[in-house]
Amino acid sequence: MKRILTIAALALAAASPAFAGKVVVAASSSQANLDKAGVQAIFLGRNTQVGGQPAVVVFQKGPVRAPFESGVVGRAGAQLTSHWSRLVFTGRAKAPDDLADDAAVKAKLASTPGAIGYISDGAVDASVKVLFDF
Repeated sequence: MKRILTIAALALAAASPAFAGKVVVAASSSQANLDKAGVQAIFLGRNTQVGGQPAVVVFQKGPVRAPFESGVVGRAGAQLTSHWSRLVFTGRAKAPDDLADDAAVKAKLASTPGAIGYISDGAVDASVKVLFDF
């Protein structure tokens, strides 16, 4: 019986999509690599600079969002929305952009100095600079 449960657990783990991603900026950004605490500081509005520019935080609605929010930022869904609403309401931050997918995030990074976002591993190309892997 124990063996059957172990096999079932492994099968479920294999069937669950595991999305890995990268926190990125435009390739031309002077921002250095970040650790998890640095990423959290930016995506929670505590650090307002990216590469010497005012930070423009970019979230995305794609499948990499859930692992990023829960695994890196430590807040997800309504909790993260509530956090940003308080920052915006008190005037401490500008609302983050919420884009549809990897391509939209890369386009925003390319056109906006100080923009930082996250994309899936497969979307990384020469137009972005990877700061953190998750």
